[in-house]
Amino acid sequence: MFTEGLKNVIYWLALLGVPGVFTMVVLMFKTLMRAMENVTILQKAQKAQMRSQLLRQYEGYMAQGYIEQIYLDDWMNQYDAYHHLVGANAVLDARREDLIHLPNHKVG
Repeated sequence: MFTEGLKNVIYWLALLGVPGVFTMVVLMFKTLMRAMENVTILQKAQKAQMRSQLLRQYEGYMAQGYIEQIYLDDWMNQYDAYHHLVGANAVLDARREDLIHLPNHKVG
């Protein structure tokens, strides 16, 4: 079975010749490069979405004046994922410290 597959590959390579194989390699390389560009675009979009969501949630918790522990844990998990993708971010690092010091229940 393996030898049959190898025979087919050799047959197609012989049929296409060097120019055909070169053309196939170039087309595969171009396709790979386009796919990598798309992944980069999606990564940037994901980072922007995560940052926006973290900031929006932060504003909501600061407005209410407290954050329950379960929501703080969730925010911290999202922050850690964002931090892993992006690295240090002074804006979100400061927001993280603010949320850590908020009470975990409504005061008054």
